[in-house]
Amino acid sequence: MDFPELILILAVAFIFLGPEKMVEVATKLGEFLRKIRETWDELRYQMYLESINKKIMEESKEVQPQEDLSIKEEEGVYDLVEKEKVEEVDKEDGAAGASQDAPDGASEGTKKQAD
Repeated sequence: MDFPELILILAVAFIFLGPEKMVEVATKLGEFLRKIRETWDELRYQMYLESINKKIMEESKEVQPQEDLSIKEEEGVYDLVEKEKVEEVDKEDGAAGASQDAPDGASEGTKKQAD
Protein backbone atom coordinates (compact mmCIF):
# COMPACT_ATOMS: atom_id res chain seq x y z
CA MET A 1 0.00 0.00 0.00
CA ASP A 2 1.33 3.38 -0.96
CA PHE A 3 0.94 6.54 1.06
CA PRO A 4 -1.71 8.12 -1.32
CA GLU A 5 -3.88 4.98 -1.08
CA LEU A 6 -3.69 5.10 2.72
CA ILE A 7 -4.75 8.78 2.74
CA LEU A 8 -7.71 7.99 0.49
CA ILE A 9 -8.88 5.13 2.75
CA LEU A 10 -8.60 7.33 5.86
CA ALA A 11 -10.55 10.16 4.17
CA VAL A 12 -13.38 7.80 3.16
CA ALA A 13 -13.48 6.29 6.65
CA PHE A 14 -13.57 9.76 8.20
CA ILE A 15 -16.51 10.75 5.98
CA PHE A 16 -18.55 7.63 6.74
CA LEU A 17 -17.69 7.16 10.40
CA GLY A 18 -17.29 10.69 11.66
CA PRO A 19 -14.65 12.01 14.05
CA GLU A 20 -15.89 10.23 17.21
CA LYS A 21 -16.19 6.79 15.63
CA MET A 22 -12.80 7.22 13.91
CA VAL A 23 -11.10 7.46 17.31
CA GLU A 24 -12.85 4.31 18.54
CA VAL A 25 -12.02 2.39 15.36
CA ALA A 26 -8.38 3.54 15.49
CA THR A 27 -8.13 2.42 19.14
CA LYS A 28 -9.63 -1.01 18.39
CA LEU A 29 -7.44 -1.37 15.30
CA GLY A 30 -4.35 -0.57 17.39
CA GLU A 31 -5.32 -3.14 20.03
CA PHE A 32 -5.96 -5.74 17.34
CA LEU A 33 -2.59 -5.11 15.69
CA ARG A 34 -0.82 -5.30 19.09
CA LYS A 35 -2.46 -8.68 19.81
CA ILE A 36 -1.42 -9.96 16.39
CA ARG A 37 2.16 -8.80 16.98
CA GLU A 38 2.28 -10.41 20.45
CA THR A 39 0.89 -13.66 19.08
CA TRP A 40 3.42 -13.65 16.23
CA ASP A 41 6.31 -12.96 18.64
CA GLU A 42 5.18 -15.76 20.95
CA LEU A 43 4.94 -18.15 18.00
CA ARG A 44 8.45 -17.25 16.87
CA TYR A 45 9.75 -17.71 20.43
CA GLN A 46 8.14 -21.16 20.70
CA MET A 47 9.65 -22.20 17.38
CA TYR A 48 13.05 -20.98 18.58
CA LEU A 49 12.77 -23.00 21.80
CA GLU A 50 11.74 -26.11 19.87
CA SER A 51 14.74 -25.78 17.57
CA ILE A 52 17.07 -25.44 20.57
CA ASN A 53 15.49 -28.47 22.26
CA LYS A 54 15.87 -30.46 19.05
CA LYS A 55 19.57 -29.57 18.84
CA ILE A 56 20.07 -30.53 22.49
CA MET A 57 18.39 -33.89 21.94
CA GLU A 58 20.55 -34.59 18.87
CA GLU A 59 23.71 -33.67 20.77
CA SER A 60 22.72 -35.80 23.74
CA LYS A 61 22.26 -38.81 21.44
CA GLU A 62 25.76 -38.26 20.06
CA VAL A 63 27.27 -37.78 23.53
CA GLN A 64 25.54 -40.72 25.21
CA PRO A 65 28.13 -43.38 24.25
CA GLN A 66 30.83 -41.12 25.61
CA GLU A 67 28.94 -40.81 28.88
CA ASP A 68 29.23 -44.60 29.29
CA LEU A 69 33.00 -44.25 28.98
CA SER A 70 33.03 -41.47 31.54
CA ILE A 71 31.13 -43.70 33.96
CA LYS A 72 33.79 -46.38 33.51
CA GLU A 73 36.47 -43.76 34.02
CA GLU A 74 34.72 -42.59 37.18
CA GLU A 75 34.67 -46.19 38.43
CA GLY A 76 38.38 -46.39 37.66
CA VAL A 77 38.96 -43.20 39.59
CA TYR A 78 36.93 -44.61 42.45
CA ASP A 79 39.11 -47.73 42.49
CA LEU A 80 42.26 -45.59 42.48
CA VAL A 81 40.99 -43.52 45.39
CA GLU A 82 40.21 -46.67 47.35
CA LYS A 83 43.72 -48.02 46.65
CA GLU A 84 45.25 -44.73 47.80
CA LYS A 85 43.21 -44.86 50.99
CA VAL A 86 44.41 -48.40 51.69
CA GLU A 87 48.02 -47.35 51.01
CA GLU A 88 47.67 -44.35 53.34
CA VAL A 89 46.27 -46.57 56.08
CA ASP A 90 49.15 -49.02 55.55
CA LYS A 91 51.65 -46.14 55.74
CA GLU A 92 50.04 -44.84 58.91
CA ASP A 93 50.15 -48.30 60.44
CA GLY A 94 53.79 -48.59 59.41
CA ALA A 95 54.55 -45.16 60.85
CA ALA A 96 52.80 -46.09 64.09
CA GLY A 97 54.89 -49.26 64.29
CA ALA A 98 58.07 -47.30 63.70
CA SER A 99 57.28 -44.98 66.57
CA GLN A 100 57.18 -47.94 68.90
CA ASP A 101 60.59 -49.14 67.78
CA ALA A 102 63.63 -48.64 69.95
CA PRO A 103 66.27 -46.07 68.91
CA ASP A 104 68.58 -48.82 67.63
CA GLY A 105 65.89 -50.03 65.18
CA ALA A 106 64.85 -53.14 67.07
CA SER A 107 61.25 -53.43 68.12
CA GLU A 108 60.30 -53.13 71.78
CA GLY A 109 59.39 -56.77 72.00
CA THR A 110 62.84 -57.82 70.73
CA LYS A 111 64.55 -55.37 73.05
CA LYS A 112 62.73 -56.79 76.09
CA GLN A 113 63.75 -60.29 75.16
CA ALA A 114 67.36 -59.19 74.84
CA ASP A 115 67.34 -57.56 78.28
